[in-house]
Amino acid sequence: MISCLIFVGCAGKDDPVGLGDLTPAEQVDQGWTYYEDRDYSSALQEFVSATEREASLADAWNGKGWTLGKLAGRLPEAPACFGRALQIDTTSYDAIGGWAFAVYQLGNGESDWRSAIDKSDSLLHRRPGWRFLHEPTLNEYDVRLLLAAAFFNLQDYASSYSTIVDYLNPAFEADVTTPAGRRELLDEIERLRRVHG
Repeated sequence: MISCLIFVGCAGKDDPVGLGDLTPAEQVDQGWTYYEDRDYSSALQEFVSATEREASLADAWNGKGWTLGKLAGRLPEAPACFGRALQIDTTSYDAIGGWAFAVYQLGNGESDWRSAIDKSDSLLHRRPGWRFLHEPTLNEYDVRLLLAAAFFNLQDYASSYSTIVDYLNPAFEADVTTPAGRRELLDEIERLRRVHG
């Protein structure tokens, strides 16, 4: 279980504005600061508090989703947060990306992998060159790799292969109509994940 830290707005002379005085939008900013510092428990507290105080803040729901994905055992809660963010703001591209990664990682079978593909396709069509501002190493490349892996899991080896060759490694060659070629494809997906993950 995750222990929650409670911040009390105790303003002292060196702290004229305590954390309890933050607006919901400022709490979202504070949550992202915690997220970027990898203090996910504190980030979650800020995002949850912001959504409770002002439920119409799409980025608060988005931040809550991404943070839940970083906390042990909380990933299953993330998709609903991304869905809520997108109900409020259909251009919340980070929420689409987060949702794609979350359902892929949940990996409960065909429906999750298809959902990951649909959300990844939506993101890449709507926001080519996407990168996650709060974790800049996470970008379009990772979405393409997720697509290749999801297609592989669905045994759509041709689509997995073309994703690799068209976007990730044009020099890769394998005959994916054979078991040996499919094994090479899986090895390439794993290699790319290690190199860029």
